Order: sequence, then C-alpha cells, then structure tokens
Amino acid sequence: MEEEKKKEEKKKEEKKQQPKKETATNKTKKQNIIIAVAVAIVIVLIIIACVIIIPTSPKGVVNETLQDLKLGNYSQEEMNNILGEDEFGEEAQKALFEKLEWKILKVTEEGDTANVEIEITNKDFKTIIGNYMQKVLKIAFSGEQPSQEEMTNYLMEELNKEDIQNVTTTQNILLNKQDGKWVISEENDFANILLPGFSEAMNSLGV
Repeated sequence: MEEEKKKEEKKKEEKKQQPKKETATNKTKKQNIIIAVAVAIVIVLIIIACVIIIPTSPKGVVNETLQDLKLGNYSQEEMNNILGEDEFGEEAQKALFEKLEWKILKVTEEGDTANVEIEITNKDFKTIIGNYMQKVLKIAFSGEQPSQEEMTNYLMEELNKEDIQNVTTTQNILLNKQDGKWVISEENDFANILLPGFSEAMNSLGV
C-alpha cells in the first residue's frame, strides 16, 4: 500500500512540475520573439534616421552629377547652365561625355563649404576645338559662309574622331550646404573641369 501511495504522490508531483516546464518554454519563446521584433524596429528606425538626418555627402553629390552627365540625364537647358554654353545639341552632349571617367581623390569639409579634389579623364578638347576652328576659318577665308547646321556637323565630326586622345587632369569642385544638403557651387567652371582644354582653347581664340 505504501508503495502504491508513493507512486501516486510521484505522479502528482510530475503533473505539478510539467506545466511549469511548459510555461518556462513558452516564456522563452515569447522573449525571443519580442527581442527579434525590437531589433527589427531599431534597425528600421536607424535606417529612417540616416535618411532624414544625414545629408548627402559631397562625394555622393559629385559622383551622382557626373554619372547623370555621362548617361545624358540632363535637359538641354540644364546642360547649358552647367557648361555655360548654348551651342551643344543633344547629340553633341552625348559625344562630350561618352569618354568621361573620374576618380575622387580627396574631400575636405569646412562648415557649410566642401572641396572635392577629383581626377577627370575625358577627350582632349583643346585639340577638338582647335581642329574645329581651323576647319571653320578655312571655309570662311574661302569666301563661303557656313550655316549653323554645317558648323554643328563640323563640331560633331571632330567630337567623334577616333584618333582624339584622352587627357587626365586634376580639378577641384566646390560645394555649399543649403538646407542641410550639399549642392555644387555656381562658382565652378564646369566647362574647364569636365572638358579638359576647352576653356584654354576658347581663351586662345579670344572667346
């Protein structure tokens, strides 16, 4: 009898302990779920904070601008504003930047001003403009008056020549912070920065 009594008491004890084990397991699962959800929420909040709080970097702005130029993502008016010229048509714009390559060398920030030192590689525009002007002047001296369309065609011929060498120069691009965002300064001479030798060639012609 005593042995049977002990067995019954043991079974009762096991039944008492069993719910406790299940409760502990469930509690652990709930804790893990809560921790996972909390971590996910924190990650999302960090991402949102980065997007809202951290302004675009000077390096990012320069890279994005040059990439858009190379891909032809700017309108005619925007191109004219960037280069300060109004003589480049859509086809010419593509030819201007098809060989464009760049490498960010150094970024210096001081308050709301930044300077990005950049290595630019593009066609030798001193040679292109020189050859173009020689052709135009030769026709002019012959007594003919080339039309605007003919002059554009001459420019395209020079831009598309395969024997034009690439030139690499080191330039500086200035940026200002406006409303928490970095913007390329209007003080930049982009024609000279992006088209190596262009300004030099135009200056030699007195333009």
